[in-house]
Amino acid sequence: MIKSFMKKILEDTGYNRKESYYYILLLSAPVLLTIYRYFTKAENFLVYFPFLNDFTSGEVYAYLLEYLVFFVLMMIFPLIISKIFGKTNKLVALLKLNNLGKNLPWVLLAIVAIVIPSAYHASTLESVLLEYPLPRTLITNQQMLSVYFLALTFLYYLSWEFFFRGFLLFGLKDRYGTVPAILIQTISSSLVHIGKPAPEMIGSIPFGIIFGIIAIKTKNIWIVVLLHAALGIFTDLFIIY
Repeated sequence: MIKSFMKKILEDTGYNRKESYYYILLLSAPVLLTIYRYFTKAENFLVYFPFLNDFTSGEVYAYLLEYLVFFVLMMIFPLIISKIFGKTNKLVALLKLNNLGKNLPWVLLAIVAIVIPSAYHASTLESVLLEYPLPRTLITNQQMLSVYFLALTFLYYLSWEFFFRGFLLFGLKDRYGTVPAILIQTISSSLVHIGKPAPEMIGSIPFGIIFGIIAIKTKNIWIVVLLHAALGIFTDLFIIY
């Protein structure tokens, strides 16, 4: 009886088992990001592993753990899901460096002409100064700076762009079309910024759309990874120095 009732509810909602991959795609954003936001942030690891507080760079280590778990949630899990549904090849293709070379001059120009000035301006805003760099100890102790930026780029920004501008965008594009897919991933990535400084929150909306368009046009996520990472790293550097 319960089984029949549940089956009737699913039928009434238009549930189609053949589209399970797209349902999982849409659910992955709130589920994985909720796990990240409430259980695997740096402050959580400082509670899970209180001995980190005894180290001078303990806060930095906590953020390294955060980024490592973020990599697992936003990159490894999507790859596993894609493998189960036979979609891995398309995702892995986005990580190839084929299209990066011919676009690299434009990426460098964008970093110099747009990203660095934007980062400098952001570093002058009080709300941004109070937020970044995330490990506040980096302001007075730059011993772990290079390690932190490497982790930030290849564990956090790479995973971020892979999930939003890869897994979500290209997965949903096949089912709902390019424009809806760009907007859906923009909604998801923008909502993660709630609680961040207002300029960052507001900027995440147009940047989400622009990065989505770039990923679609180039079929490569390294370009948006470099742009995103450059914006974050230069903002931190301007604040620190």
